[in-house]
Order: sequence, then C-alpha cells, then structure tokens
Amino acid sequence: MKKMKKIGSLVLALAMCVSLAACSGDDLESDAGTAEPVNASSTEGDENVVTDEALKPLAEVYNEIAPVFNDAYTTAEANGWLNDEQTAAELDALTGTLSYIASGLTDDPSKLEDADIDALIEQLQVISSAMEELTERVSVPYGDAE
Repeated sequence: MKKMKKIGSLVLALAMCVSLAACSGDDLESDAGTAEPVNASSTEGDENVVTDEALKPLAEVYNEIAPVFNDAYTTAEANGWLNDEQTAAELDALTGTLSYIASGLTDDPSKLEDADIDALIEQLQVISSAMEELTERVSVPYGDAE
C-alpha cells in the first residue's frame, strides 16, 4: 500500500509538471543535463519577463534532479523497464518536463514567462523525493521485479 501511495504521488506530481510544461506548446527533444540560467534581464513595464534572479532557484533544483533522472533513465533502459507501460509513461513525463525546464533555463527564458516558477520548483522537489523509489524499482531487470 505504501508503494502504491508513492507511485500515485509520483504520477500526480508528473501530471502537474506536465500540465505546467504544456503551456509552451513547443516540442523539446533536449536531454536533461546541467542548466545555468541565460541572461534574462527584465525590461521596464513588462511584468511577465523572467529574470535571472527568478530562474536561479529553479536552476538549482533542476541541477540536483537532472543527474539522478539521467541515471534512473539509463538504468531503466538497460534493465528493460521501458517495456513497462507505467514506468515508460513516468519516464516520458519526466523527460518532457525536464527538457522544457532545461530549454527555458538555457535557451529561451521566454518559455518560462507564463510559468509559475515556485510551482515548478515545488513539483521538482516532489519528483526528487520520488526518484529514490523509481531508481530502486528500475535497478533490477524488468522480469525479476515481482
């Protein structure tokens, strides 16, 4: 039951992140990696412009979770977990969310102008805490997980 709660909370967190990321409408295919905010200086009178100061906490949380995710994805792929529909859906949602955030942090901060940065940070923190369960699950070959 406890494991189901963790999985349920991970799925809900992923759904929330995907819904936040879906606003951009861009198709992102970059891998999750280390991100540094690009120069996103504010312009007078435009309250939706994202500043470097606003992006810094998001970049810090992103930089903590991205390597853990990359390791989990690589392990899942090596152990055949991409054949499991639930795990594949979780990893796909995480890939989309992390790619969206990485793109906003490194390439085009305007993608994050309408995003709730604090909500993205909170969701990344929830996902970070659930990554331990995901990493543990995919650490064994797919057929041996029962």
